[in-house]
Amino acid sequence: MTACRGYKSLRLRVSLAAIVLSLAFFFAGCRQPQPVPIPVAPPLPATQNLIVLLPNEDGTVGEISISNSGVTRELTEPYAGVRVDSPDAPPGTPFKLDQNEIQRVLGNALDLMPSAEVSFNLYFLSNSAALDEPSQALLPEIFETIKSRRATDIEVIGHTDTTGNGASNLELGLKRAQAVADILRSMGMNTDNMSVSSHGDTDLLIQTPRGVSEPRNRRVEIIVR
Repeated sequence: MTACRGYKSLRLRVSLAAIVLSLAFFFAGCRQPQPVPIPVAPPLPATQNLIVLLPNEDGTVGEISISNSGVTRELTEPYAGVRVDSPDAPPGTPFKLDQNEIQRVLGNALDLMPSAEVSFNLYFLSNSAALDEPSQALLPEIFETIKSRRATDIEVIGHTDTTGNGASNLELGLKRAQAVADILRSMGMNTDNMSVSSHGDTDLLIQTPRGVSEPRNRRVEIIVR
């Protein structure tokens, strides 16, 4: 009997130890896990720059010089491009882009680019603010061009030949510019973004001595941007 009581006592002690151990695991499982620190993301690489030489609207081509980190690349052909990987990297070797690649890469940017400025000359009768007949016939085309381009800046500049003196020519040039502005306004153009000025005889299209009546200098220049 003594041995049996000892056995029961041993079993009881073992059972209590198991319960304590189980409770320890239970409460350990109920504790909130410690947050794991989020690693800091490495810095993103600098945006690659792509420089492309595009032709002007009239088909002419300029040139671009790209210099960085002691290396210079010259772009002189239409649709030639060069990449610069980072602010401290030299420009890469120039390459040509085809039309599909231009549209894919630069399509959105091209849509946002303003059109190049365009200019017109209207000519006047001698010592007058009246347009000659060919210039009168050109007015509808000028108006439609301005309207279709949704121009945001229009300059109307009056000019004269070298007959008369400087002060009177400055006044005559302004009368001519105002006459053109009034015509465009009467055709329905909003002139809020239009500037009207005169250069008189100080900006000759055809260089002449004083006192020369030159029809091509009697003009109003319209610059549309």
